[in-house]
Amino acid sequence: MKVVFCGAHGVGKSTLSKILSEKLWSPILHDIVVDAHKLGFVINENTPMETQMWLTGKQLEQEKIHKKFVGDKCIFDYYVYAEALNMDREMTNVIKKIALQTHAYDHVFFIKPEFPIEDDGLRSTNVEFQSIVHGVYENFLQEHNIPYTQLTGSVEERMEQVYNKLEPR
Repeated sequence: MKVVFCGAHGVGKSTLSKILSEKLWSPILHDIVVDAHKLGFVINENTPMETQMWLTGKQLEQEKIHKKFVGDKCIFDYYVYAEALNMDREMTNVIKKIALQTHAYDHVFFIKPEFPIEDDGLRSTNVEFQSIVHGVYENFLQEHNIPYTQLTGSVEERMEQVYNKLEPR
């Protein structure tokens, strides 16, 4: 089973992914954005197109080599951020095409911003930027008829929604 949590930065995707990964005994995809940051790539509001393309390729590789996984990111993220940052239109469209043609998720869980962003030194703490990313993400999922379950509430409430979707009673 391939399950992804998606949404803007700072909404709790990593927390939920770790919990679900342990429950399903399924590997969690390696966080390539952390790798990019460690390698000196600029992340979030100032991310250049070259970084976005590198991230797209690495995410695609991660998703193709694992038969099952839980992801706190997915291939959609790189199009959404490119769009939110108004990056080069031709390159953004390439990323969008890759995302739409390669995704193969069994479940997509979309998380809206509800809590303050924790400053981890990596992700942006700019709430306005987070809101823009959220709007682009929601529009993308809806425009392309990508089935998803929106999660809300506390971590416990969100996990209950996930379990109900994965294991209907």
